Parts: sequence; structure tokens; C-alpha cells
Amino acid sequence: MNLKSRLPALQSSDYRLWFFGQGVSVIGTWLQNTGQAWLVLKLTNSPLLLGVLTSIQYLPSLLLSVFIGPIIDLFPKRTILIWTQSLFAITAAIMAWVAFGGHAQYWQVLVISAATGIVTAVDWPARQSFVSEQVHDRSAVVNAVALNSLIFNIARIIGPALGGILISAVGIPWTFALNAVSFLAVIAGLSFMKAGRVPSKTNSGDYFSDMKAGISYIRHNATILNLLILIGVVSLFQLNFNVLIPSFAKLTLGLNASGYGGLMSAMGVGAMAAGMLMSLGGRRLEPKPAYIYGAGFILSIPMILLGVQHSVILSGLLIMLCGFGMSAFATMCNTSVQMQASDEMRGRVMSAYNLVFVGSTPLGSLYVGQISDKFGSNMGFLLSGIIGIVFLLAMRMFVTPKAFKGIQTFARARNVEDDMVIEEKQ
Repeated sequence: MNLKSRLPALQSSDYRLWFFGQGVSVIGTWLQNTGQAWLVLKLTNSPLLLGVLTSIQYLPSLLLSVFIGPIIDLFPKRTILIWTQSLFAITAAIMAWVAFGGHAQYWQVLVISAATGIVTAVDWPARQSFVSEQVHDRSAVVNAVALNSLIFNIARIIGPALGGILISAVGIPWTFALNAVSFLAVIAGLSFMKAGRVPSKTNSGDYFSDMKAGISYIRHNATILNLLILIGVVSLFQLNFNVLIPSFAKLTLGLNASGYGGLMSAMGVGAMAAGMLMSLGGRRLEPKPAYIYGAGFILSIPMILLGVQHSVILSGLLIMLCGFGMSAFATMCNTSVQMQASDEMRGRVMSAYNLVFVGSTPLGSLYVGQISDKFGSNMGFLLSGIIGIVFLLAMRMFVTPKAFKGIQTFARARNVEDDMVIEEKQ
């Protein structure tokens, strides 16, 4: 199998524009995430207040995701994303202006993060459901999602490492300024795309009926419902590294900004390795229940080990394994949900995915911030890892055999309507 056949998503010119634009933009996002976390710890020295900040930033996704789904299906996704990416650039520029003033206060960071969170509640499900419109055929969706994960995790390496260097060399404000500039790349790419110029469904004229139809669709699809439960619980209790790692680096290991950036980059190395493995699988790598649970255990076990040691080097290696498990688990769940959803419901389904994946962050951040504040970041890792192991074992033994009965790969369990559309095109 040659490289071209292993990367079918890149055969689409629209996806290539998206891939390279996002590559630049996401590096900027990780720059800002690194600078923002360090700024809050510098101002407050409190993991709990850092957890509160993360909760505020993602609270809109928890409160608004159910209501946003029908809107995403009714409007061209390319147009939605041009607006959201532009608003992200504006909020990053405001954060830079506040930080450059030299008198940044915690409440100001909270307000700007809340504004960013409102935009995220719209942007994330639109961005995720847009992937299937960028590629030429359904079999390339798995590869497109895996490549999205790859660029996100390459940025997870470059962004924090560069952020740590920038903070030490020229100061925190530059992480925000460069992030604002980075959004120009993805906005330019979206401007040249042909995909996403028409809505995925026509307006029924009844917003609440559309919303109820989406909820009913998910509730009666056992596979999608249980995939959402899987990603929701794991995200709630385990994917809180934006609070755990900076707290662990500064307060437990006593590292400086560069050391913190190094630990974040270690997570990115593991996540990138998972992304490369899945990206180069091409059409052959299809999401399966066994892969999802395997990735979940790879995430959980290193978290338990992190909770019982204080070695900087060992911590980096274990965080790298966490990154691998996290990336593989999230990518497989994301792809599985997209492959199960029909075209006209995908926006609403991905909004529900956003609700449990991103929307759980406010609660998860408060949980891990409180644990870390009272007992130390080690206990945050340890307890979260134990919860993950127990939950995954319970789901694998008692729920999956019924919910995923007969499913060998989620990519093959397609909606009947989708099959009919494919046959008509052929």
C-alpha cells in the first residue's frame, strides 16, 4: 500500500486546505492554552482556580450544545466556521491586549475565557461534522478524523514547547498575540473551499421539532447512545490534563515554565504517535470496540502510576502514554459516532458529542481541581485512573455485549438511508 492510498483524505483539495490551515491555527491555540494556564497559576497559585477557569471556558458547551445542533444542520458549515474562527482571533487579541498592559487580573481572564467558550460551543460541533463534507467518499472519513487528530497532537507538541520558551524569553502576552495571528491561516483556507457552502438539510420551519428529532434519533440508536456514554464518562473524569499537568508540574514537581511546556509536549508526542498510527492505516483501519477499550486502558493505567511517583523523567514517559491512549480513544469514538450518524442528523449528533466530550469539562475541571487542591495533583491522577479502569471494565462486561451486538467495526454499520444514497450515486 503506497502513501497516497494510506492517506485518502488528502486526495481532496478541500481537505488539504483545511489540514494545513488548521495545522497553523491549532499551534496558536496550544500557545494560548499554555500561556493562559501559566498566567492563572502565576496570579493565583491555585489548581482549584485554574479548574474554575477551565470550567467557565467550557460551560457554554454544557449548556448550549443541545440547542446548537439544529442550527448547525440548517446553515452552511463553511460560513459558520469563518465566523467562529474570526471571533476566536478577536478574543485572543483582547487577551493579548490585557496581558501586555501588565496588570492582568484573574476576573479578566475569566470573562475572556467565557466569551471564547460561547464561540467554542458553536465551532466545535460544526468543525467536527464538516469533516465528512470535505472528503470525496465515506471510507475516507476515518482517515480524515485521524489526520485531524494528528495535526492537533503535533500542535500539542510544538505549541506548549514553544509556549514555554516564549514565556521564559519574552513573556506570557506573546502566546496570546501569536494565537490571534494564527487564525488567519484557517480563515484563508475556508475562503477557498468549495465544500460546506450549502446546509446539510432544508429548514423545516420548526426549530424545536428538529431538536426533538435529533434527541429521539440518538435515544433510539443504542450504538450512538453508548458511544456517547463512553466518551462522556472518560472525558468527565480523565481528560482534565489542562488542570492536572500544570498543577503537577509547578506544585508537585517544582518545575518552571519550560519544564511545564516539556510535560505538555510529552503528552503531545504520545498523542501524535497514536495519530500517525491511525492516519497511516488508511481505509483499512476501521474503528472497533476492541480498539476503543484498548485505548481507554492505555489512558487509565499510566494515570494510576503517575499518582504514586515523583520522578520528572518517569512522569514524562507516563504522560506520553496518557497522550497515546487519549488520542486513540477520542479519535476512535469520534469516528465511530460520525460513521453511525445519517447525513441530515450529523450536526445534531456531533452537538451531542460536543455536549459530553467538551461540555463535561466544566464539571471535570472542578472535580480534579478540588482533588488536587486538597490532596495534591498526584491524587488527581490516581483517583481518575482508578475510576477509568472500573468504568471501562463495567462497560465492557455488562453493556457492550448488548449495545454493540454483532458489530465488528463501526465503519460498516451504516444507516440504510446512506446505503440508498450511495447506490443512487453509483
